[in-house]
Amino acid sequence: MSGTTTGEKVTFTLNGRQVTAEPGETVLSVARRLDVHIPTLCFHESVSSYGACRLCLVEVFWGKRSKLVTSCLYIPYPDDRIETDNARIHGVRKLVLELLLARSPHVEAIRELAREYCVEVPRFRPSAVTADATRCVLCDLCVRVCAEVVGQSAIGYAGRGSERVITVPFGEQAEECIGCGACVFICPTQALSYEDIAGQRLMKELNTSVPLVACRVCGEHFATEKQLAKLRERITMPDELVDVCPRCRGTEFTRVLDEALVTKPRV
Repeated sequence: MSGTTTGEKVTFTLNGRQVTAEPGETVLSVARRLDVHIPTLCFHESVSSYGACRLCLVEVFWGKRSKLVTSCLYIPYPDDRIETDNARIHGVRKLVLELLLARSPHVEAIRELAREYCVEVPRFRPSAVTADATRCVLCDLCVRVCAEVVGQSAIGYAGRGSERVITVPFGEQAEECIGCGACVFICPTQALSYEDIAGQRLMKELNTSVPLVACRVCGEHFATEKQLAKLRERITMPDELVDVCPRCRGTEFTRVLDEALVTKPRV
């Protein structure tokens, strides 16, 4: 559900305070701009909003009626009255955190939020599927960053309900994966990881390995072949610097520049 997207600013009430939203701006964006705390687990500014974690729920009032909506997706209407924290919202967030804590009891991001809402011992026990205390909470951030930012769409879902998991197509080596690690860095629960071993980047949870490139100057592996190919597509960079690691790039750039000045001296 969303409000006006006509290109006009919207005035509404947030926690008893009259505020203004830019055209198309969500409640979460307005709240963050005004330093109003709303917890999130599946939100990141770099990708589109998804509303999976349900922690960012706020309550919208229209007269005597009200409804809980995800603030990361909800664009306010003029004269909306919105509360970001009350007894109803607190209770729902607490329930969500109990479920998350039962699923992933060792994830620090969840434990920290649970402490904020005084959730110590969840009422729910992990199911047989999640008995290994999986760290993945299906926030979809890895899927979105791979598709929207990297442009590869190497990650998706398999299964339904409690058996739903993040995976690559058919659970086999993903040719679309370039081994950039964006999914690892954006994951809020450290459910994904990679390791560089013997000239290969192993995306362990995704059952995928990608060949690494060694720096032409120092010899250390620093990026994958597919990652550098994607870099060449997106930015203009001298060929002499593409296969050079960031640590050596400054020195190599100076050398290339010096050679250019010697070859073409200033007149």
